[in-house]
Amino acid sequence: PAPADLKRLQVGHSRVQYLLKNWDKLTESCDNKAMSAVESKQVVRTDGGGGGFCDKNPLIVQDYLGYKSTKDPLFKADSLMLKAVPLIDESVVDEADFVDLVEQYRDKADQTSLLAYTSSWGEANPNGSKDTTDDYLDQTKKVVEETEVLLRKIMAG
Repeated sequence: PAPADLKRLQVGHSRVQYLLKNWDKLTESCDNKAMSAVESKQVVRTDGGGGGFCDKNPLIVQDYLGYKSTKDPLFKADSLMLKAVPLIDESVVDEADFVDLVEQYRDKADQTSLLAYTSSWGEANPNGSKDTTDDYLDQTKKVVEETEVLLRKIMAG
């Protein structure tokens, strides 16, 4: 692969780190609903408890992991990683272990995308709630953290 292609992994990795460092700011937007003072006193937990209103936006996670745009640096990153196998430093990691890391990365990235999607429906499903969305979003963050570690290991190879 060309050096510019390999640079995509570095850019994508820094975007994943940015996502993790700014998780709440990126996955939540607050005070987007206009309502009167009387209405806000009648609101229960499902709409934010009458304080400010915060909506979760779990699908933003897919934006940072290459699942929303073909122009994203991590779009089909696993294919790029496999093309880079001849470039790996075998004193750091052998070829079979590198390929295994790439497969683990692909699995975790796919799992992240699926969890983000599931989280986006947490409130709309029967028996769903904002708490359900929050729980799925917490699970999503844990998997993003695991994905970031794998991406870092792959880039070190």
